[in-house]
Amino acid sequence: VPQSPGAAVGRALGAALVLNVGALIPPFLASTVFAWLRTSCDPFELVGFYPMITLPSAVLASASGVLCGFKARRPSRGVALHVLLVLLSLVPTVWPIVAGPQVFAFNHFLGHLPGPLYDEALVMTPALGWFRLETLLWAWVLAGLAAAMLDLGAGTLRRASVRPWSLVALALPMSAILFLEVKGPQLRTRMTDAYLADTLGGVRDTEHFRLHYPRGKSREDVDRLARDMEFRWMQVQRFLGVAPTERIRVWLYRNEEEKQRLVGAGRTQYAKPWRYELHIQDKPFPHSTLHHELAHVMAAPAGSGPFRVTTRLGLWPLMGVIEGFAVAADGPAQGDLTLHQWAAGMRRQKLAPDMRKLMGPQGFYQSAPARAYTVAGSFLLYLAETYGADKLRALYAHADFDDAYGRPLDELVSEWERHVDALPLDDTAIARAFARFRAGSLFSRACAREVARLTESARASLVGDPADALERYTRAASLQPEEPSFRLGEAAALSALERYDEATTVLSTLAHQVKAQAVTAAEVAMARADVEARRQQPEQARRYLDEVLSLDATPELTRTAQVKLAALDSTARREAIDAYFQSTREELRLLMLTRALQAVPQDAYLNYLLGRRLQQVGSPVLAGEYLQRALADGSLPEALRREALRVKVEAAYLAGDCGAVRHEVGVLPDFGTAFKATAQEWRERCDFEEKTFQGPLVPRQAFR
Repeated sequence: VPQSPGAAVGRALGAALVLNVGALIPPFLASTVFAWLRTSCDPFELVGFYPMITLPSAVLASASGVLCGFKARRPSRGVALHVLLVLLSLVPTVWPIVAGPQVFAFNHFLGHLPGPLYDEALVMTPALGWFRLETLLWAWVLAGLAAAMLDLGAGTLRRASVRPWSLVALALPMSAILFLEVKGPQLRTRMTDAYLADTLGGVRDTEHFRLHYPRGKSREDVDRLARDMEFRWMQVQRFLGVAPTERIRVWLYRNEEEKQRLVGAGRTQYAKPWRYELHIQDKPFPHSTLHHELAHVMAAPAGSGPFRVTTRLGLWPLMGVIEGFAVAADGPAQGDLTLHQWAAGMRRQKLAPDMRKLMGPQGFYQSAPARAYTVAGSFLLYLAETYGADKLRALYAHADFDDAYGRPLDELVSEWERHVDALPLDDTAIARAFARFRAGSLFSRACAREVARLTESARASLVGDPADALERYTRAASLQPEEPSFRLGEAAALSALERYDEATTVLSTLAHQVKAQAVTAAEVAMARADVEARRQQPEQARRYLDEVLSLDATPELTRTAQVKLAALDSTARREAIDAYFQSTREELRLLMLTRALQAVPQDAYLNYLLGRRLQQVGSPVLAGEYLQRALADGSLPEALRREALRVKVEAAYLAGDCGAVRHEVGVLPDFGTAFKATAQEWRERCDFEEKTFQGPLVPRQAFR
């Protein structure tokens, strides 16, 4: 029989811990054995998460159970009290996500939400350790309260039985909890607007935005981004027909690592429409995801429920409409094809998800993200183009197609399907669609989390430690043998290790497997050409590069093959072009191209490469000069000429020469709908900036 309240609580807590911890062992063993015997996955991949998440929660649940059990004499009341504590714990879990910038969550009873589903590679962070420490401190407090208030005679908790010195002993864990809560933003267990703004450091206000950007970003880059935001605001307002009156906050991070560390989303860009804010990481101008995320925010007035998005019953989000709207607002051009052309190619490859399910409450997350985003965007863009913005806004609130369009979803989808199926599309475009959308959803890929970690680390170590990259690519390929990119990575690592025969064997096997897939076959042929070039076999390399050209798989592969063939044709080009593709040092690339041009100053290929590279490193005036020299030579192949013209228009805009932009766009050849739309946007930017800012942004370099 316990002689003290502390001993009684300790005995009860010990029994509860045995039960709770014991309950954790069977699922752990079952999942481990299943992974070991029935799958190829590493059964111990991310195994550290299990004890880190479950054991502290088990300790807290045990302490809560003891406290509630002694407080309520009947088991049902004890369970009700415990459930109430769990529900109360959700308040500090949910509130920072709803009212703050973060997308991660911690809960003392329920564990940890690391962030968006699309960030597939998970890592253990110090923040999780700090939070689990706080969980154990709360368990100490609950057990201490039970010991301080327990009446041994009655077997229940009573205020009259409170022992003050026992409560004083709880000052230590409570002080520690208070310290951890106050330091929450620094420890990354939660995030606040004030701390985030102070950490990033930079602030710029425009007519419609407040931009928070990282310290050290150049003034010119900030000016450029501010204009980009206002231009995108105008585009979305035109697409939607209305715009919010609230100023929109844009949080810009240096890179995905900083964004992951501060708010919980690495690769994923995201918006919080109800807070009129979006979170993106820094990227080259024009920012590739700003338009999409801004569309989410600016659609808030048309949304429903507390989160101002498309919902059922005000709370359940309909992601097909939410994301489809943002993709549609992002514009018709998606790379070298239009949004409708990508959707058409996907349908002809039998990869398109069922739109009728996609627009519902569950179908979106069951589909591969790239497929779902694209077809949903094409469908809603078609509705906007055909029936106007007013009906699209009406649809956005609740996805009630009958109410918005007076027609059922099935009928509208059939109409869209007829539209995209009638689009003319050549075999090359269809093959590109297969290459872009072949990857399935996270839930359909074997060992997806492990493979994501393997591929990220393999890419990072390929240059510095190819042996490590080889091991990781080989493992990833064994887990997902249907994915050819891992075998390509394996061959690249073998080539870097000068194990050329093994690389050739890997690529030969892969070439046979993917011969019916034009884009992947071209990628394999390119890799085989690189291996042969490394082993000083130029004729063999030429044969594979010719194969790439014959497949006409993608503009990028075609241009690369043409440039590498040009290197084989001329010793004056070879060293510079090899450095262009192989060196990781930007200054060496530029130096080698410049030196080569001293010997052959009119060489179209070298002028093209140097102009393109200068544009990418932020020297648009110089870039335009070299691109003009490249275009003056009639020997430049059409694929390279097309890219040179595209980059030249962009360089003219970035140099602040809108006259040149208008001229170049006006005389462009017909390279297709997507190319034309992209080029026209530069002219539209010039018109917008002259109207809004009294002229384009002219970099200082233009006057040097």
